[in-house]
Amino acid sequence: MNHPDPDTLIALALDTLPEEERRALLAHVRRCPVCGERYREHLEALSRLVPPLAVPSGWEEDLKARLRQAPTPKPPVLTRRRLLAGALALALGLYLGQRGYRSYQEALAWRRFLRLAGRPGARLMPLVDLSGTQTGWALRTPEGEVLLYLQTPPPPGRVYQAWLLLDGERKSLGLSATRLLELGPLPPESQVGVSVEPPGGSPSPTTPPVGRARI
Repeated sequence: MNHPDPDTLIALALDTLPEEERRALLAHVRRCPVCGERYREHLEALSRLVPPLAVPSGWEEDLKARLRQAPTPKPPVLTRRRLLAGALALALGLYLGQRGYRSYQEALAWRRFLRLAGRPGARLMPLVDLSGTQTGWALRTPEGEVLLYLQTPPPPGRVYQAWLLLDGERKSLGLSATRLLELGPLPPESQVGVSVEPPGGSPSPTTPPVGRARI
C-alpha cells in the first residue's frame, strides 16, 4: 500500500487540498491504520496551536447592526470541520511562520520515533560518525521497518540522504529535510549510513557519513 507523504497529511489536516484529492485521501486514511494514526496526530497537534481568543464585549449588538446593514447573499456551505481547519491554518501561518512550521514537523517526527521505539520488540542502536561520536539513533520496528533519527537537522539548504552499505556498494534509501529518515523494511543486520547532500540527493555520498549503524 502506498502512503501519502507527511506534507500531504498535514495539508489534509489543514483542509487545503482540492476537494477530489481530499476525498480520496480521507478514504485512504479510513482504511489505513498507519496513516489514520498520523492524521489524528496532526489534528491533535494543530488543535493545540490555536490560541484562546477573548470574546469582545458588545459583540451581539455589533453583529445585529452588521446584519441589518448588509445584504443577504446566499451563504457558502461551511462545515464545522472547515471552520476549524481555517482557524488552524490561520493560526499556523500567523503564529508559527515558516520557521515554526519546520519546528512543528520536527516535533511530530520525534514523537513518532519515540512511539515506535517504545513498542515491544523494537530494537534501538546508536548512530555514530567516523570518530565514534553518537549523532543519533537507528530503530528497527517489530515489523522490520528501519528509521533513523539525527540529533541535529541538516544544514540550511541541504538534506540528509540515507544509504544501504552492501558489498562495498552504496544504495540510496531516501532523502529527508528533517532529522527523521524512514527507510522501510530492510534485512536484519543491515549496515546503513547518512550523508549530507544537496536538495534532490546525490548518486553517491559527497560528504563523510554523519551517522552509521548496523541494525
